[in-house]
Amino acid sequence: MFDQMAKQDFDRASNKASWRRILSWLTGSDNKLLPYDEVRARLPMRGQHYIGLQQVPIDKIVGSMGRYNDFDRVFLPTQARTKDRWISIDKAHYSDIHLPPVELYKIGDIYFVKDGNHRVSVAHGRGQMDIDAYVIEIDVPIKLTPDTKIDELVMKEKQAEFMLDTGLYHFRPEADIDLTNPELFDILNEHIATHRWYLGIEQNREVPFEEAAVSWYDHVYLPLVEEIRDQGLLKSFSNSSETDLYLWLVEYQKYLREAYSEDDNEGDLAKAVAAEQLFRNLPQKDIKKLVQLVNRTNIPDKIILNRERANFLEQTHLLDLRPDAIIEVTLPGRYDQLRDHIAAHRWYLGEHQNSEVSYEDAVKSWFDNVYMPIIQVIRDQDMMNGFPDRTETDLYLWIVKHQWQLRETYGEEVPIEKAAEGIAEQYSENPGESAVQKVVKAIKKATGKK
Repeated sequence: MFDQMAKQDFDRASNKASWRRILSWLTGSDNKLLPYDEVRARLPMRGQHYIGLQQVPIDKIVGSMGRYNDFDRVFLPTQARTKDRWISIDKAHYSDIHLPPVELYKIGDIYFVKDGNHRVSVAHGRGQMDIDAYVIEIDVPIKLTPDTKIDELVMKEKQAEFMLDTGLYHFRPEADIDLTNPELFDILNEHIATHRWYLGIEQNREVPFEEAAVSWYDHVYLPLVEEIRDQGLLKSFSNSSETDLYLWLVEYQKYLREAYSEDDNEGDLAKAVAAEQLFRNLPQKDIKKLVQLVNRTNIPDKIILNRERANFLEQTHLLDLRPDAIIEVTLPGRYDQLRDHIAAHRWYLGEHQNSEVSYEDAVKSWFDNVYMPIIQVIRDQDMMNGFPDRTETDLYLWIVKHQWQLRETYGEEVPIEKAAEGIAEQYSENPGESAVQKVVKAIKKATGKK
């Protein structure tokens, strides 16, 4: 009786495997077990240790050490040669014969069968949720999940290299930095290198790469990812990762800052110019969708300004030095200009005093002796009435730039009050028709519309 029941169980399992194979072919999905040796060859092993007898969820066993062609992704039998062994194990279950635990390797959050492929297959066919197993855990610097596919191993290899090279595997092991295009990890390394340079300038010392990587993760990457989560952006990009969106947004922000600083472009014109550059350098189908989505909700400006202000305050410690300071701009890239002003002022002080000036002292002196006097002129002239959508810091930057332009033109120092008057006349008027037409033309060019 048990022979016939076991044969029927095998036939059902084999039929299910056939249907799954057809469905996989129709949908283009991956239905293969992961080969242990290939995964191990791709990922750098940091050691292994025996973790003993475990109850392992069967749906997390997605690979095999040597029989990955005999079963599909859920361990249904795909080969007739497995039949006799499969039936004998199924009969043992019907006869209440105790079978020894299987032996598994654990990598990340998934398991590979070292010994016991047929026992796992029968257990799955019988609807078991767990199986007893002796487990050896392989330590790797990334997380593998049950939905990991064979064609993703190249990306996983690059991810592992990134985690090791940056030191994040040791210092931020919880970091889940995952890209769908492995070539883009090089861009992340460039981001860290840039952050390292800024840290070196700020702290006046050589910053180790691993230290810069941790700082980048804590103060650049994670805050932006949290913004992405808060905005619910990932829901619109089911085939992308948080790191994909981080990278796209940072690249877009970079081009957007450049566009805003180019001849003081603003609004739609700057976004159109930035989008065109982004499409050229990251030609992926989801990029245009992302740009359209974030521009519709004004997310890029908000994210850029939030992060730029946070970075500015963190690097300058201005609120620690001057707790009542109010520094806010409405256009991306302007906090970089403020940092340039502080750097120039620091150099000027050093030349004037013939000694090295600390960054902290330069920040305080710039705020007290450069920034606030101009802000006082803005207030005395009641200039904000002509700029309802701008801030005092916006006007400060425009006045300083206008003062410099006048000095270049006339070759002499121009009083702040004179520069302020010029700004009021130049910027408080509404843009003309030609400017609007220029914006529309740029948008059409960037989006490919006619």
